[in-house]
Amino acid sequence: MVDFTEEETQALPAVMRALGPEMERIGWNRPLGQLTQNDMHRLIVITVEAFRAEMAEIAAQSEIPF
Repeated sequence: MVDFTEEETQALPAVMRALGPEMERIGWNRPLGQLTQNDMHRLIVITVEAFRAEMAEIAAQSEIPF
């Protein structure tokens, strides 16, 4: 497993918030092996989109180091 940067770690709560509603729809107790291909696709897309959006927000708030 790769260590996350400080910014990546800061982005994780936004990803978890984005995944919450989809997990409610799927069911929190449902094993991953029982998910449909569509469910897995939706989880991956939601995760990546939320992470990208939060990283962009973090970067926009950061000072340029030069």
